[in-house]
Amino acid sequence: MHAEGLLVRGGELKINEMEVKCYLFVLLGSTLFVDKSRDRHCPAINLFLKDHRRLTDYTWGAGALAYLYRQLGVATRAGSKGLCGCLTLLQAWIYEYFPLFRPSQLPQSPDAPRASSWISPRLPGGDDARHRLALYRLLLDELSADDVTWTPYGRDGYTYITGIIHFSDIVEGYDPARCLR
Repeated sequence: MHAEGLLVRGGELKINEMEVKCYLFVLLGSTLFVDKSRDRHCPAINLFLKDHRRLTDYTWGAGALAYLYRQLGVATRAGSKGLCGCLTLLQAWIYEYFPLFRPSQLPQSPDAPRASSWISPRLPGGDDARHRLALYRLLLDELSADDVTWTPYGRDGYTYITGIIHFSDIVEGYDPARCLR
């Protein structure tokens, strides 16, 4: 949304509703519900933008997680050539569970977004993508069960949630204990 979409007349702020919907459509399609097209977004996002008064009724975090789970399943199929979804969420999950890949973390309050506490990693040898890929592959090849943090949030029972994650037409089972050790 550009500043031209905001009109101030007589001390009253007026926002062009269509511009806000377009902005949210692009924002959601390029952050939470990313697909492989790079320049197109899922038209189903429009259903959530029909009534701007209901935007706060949706559980956007659960939606992003359900969509990511669905896309992880798609990415494991034969012939799949890429991964889509909210990869920032996947990256934060990797940092929580795999200390070998974890960068430094800033202290923060418990109510702050957890993913915002990670400091961008600086690898030895520079930031060359080929070097980084080779290093990550080596670390993955040598990974053992002891290299995984199985309970990143502690043993508190409130952090262990099972069931389903439901958003729109996506229903994904969620059981963190399903991973074989």
